[in-house]
Amino acid sequence: MKGLRTIRIVLSVMFFAAAIAYLAFGVATFHVGRIVERSQVVPSAIAATMGATLFWIIVSFLLGRVYCSTVCPVGTFQDIVIRLRRRLPKSSKPFSYKPARQTRYHVLAVYIVCFVAGVLAVPFWLEPWNIMKNICAAINPSLLEATWMTLGIGMGAGIASGIISAVLIAICALFTGRGFCTDICPIGTALGCFHDFTLMHIEIDPDKCVNCMKCEEICKSQCVKVVGRYVDNSRCVRCFDCVAVCPNDAIRFQANRNRRGTPLIRKVGRSKI
Repeated sequence: MKGLRTIRIVLSVMFFAAAIAYLAFGVATFHVGRIVERSQVVPSAIAATMGATLFWIIVSFLLGRVYCSTVCPVGTFQDIVIRLRRRLPKSSKPFSYKPARQTRYHVLAVYIVCFVAGVLAVPFWLEPWNIMKNICAAINPSLLEATWMTLGIGMGAGIASGIISAVLIAICALFTGRGFCTDICPIGTALGCFHDFTLMHIEIDPDKCVNCMKCEEICKSQCVKVVGRYVDNSRCVRCFDCVAVCPNDAIRFQANRNRRGTPLIRKVGRSKI
């Protein structure tokens, strides 16, 4: 079970390195990188086949938001920043559970409306693959020169927007972990909508949990709540850090849902004497 984290890290590093090489240096230099683009949700949805989009919808029904922890380059970029965060004394404070915010659904609604209406600027700055293209265009401006012209901005403004995107996402990762993925990213929110129907879930076994808090403190999505043995699987990006850090194998990736260790306490009125 703990080997899932290792597999996830290997896949994410491979896809991230290929994405950077492809976006920064172009398809002429790195032909294999085109596979990374075709494996993304939105580029596949725009293409005639929609193969990768359908694939990730099926995977999300089976396993949850695996896309966010393996193939998404912005997700891996945040993970790199988070690892650096843990080495900085002033920013190495453990994570803690945060309630879900409804703003993610508002962002998703705006994204869908703009995408359908052809307002390209909003999807361009919100969708992960486009964000990474914008960031890498600071190295290779010719990559998005035509797109910037279509959006009515010059090359200088486009390069500046890529740098600003990288800085803002890095700051977000330093202070909120995967906050961009859980509160803003429309693709992650859409994939998270399947959480009630997915085959596999991250679950805490109430009989094994000893309240060590390690899983909650390492959860970069801030969706694990040890008190109550609760995991918000709609925000969980399936990084499996919590599974790997648990000393008692109390938090697992499993098909069945755990029941509470003790029944809910009911308020009983006093009987009249």
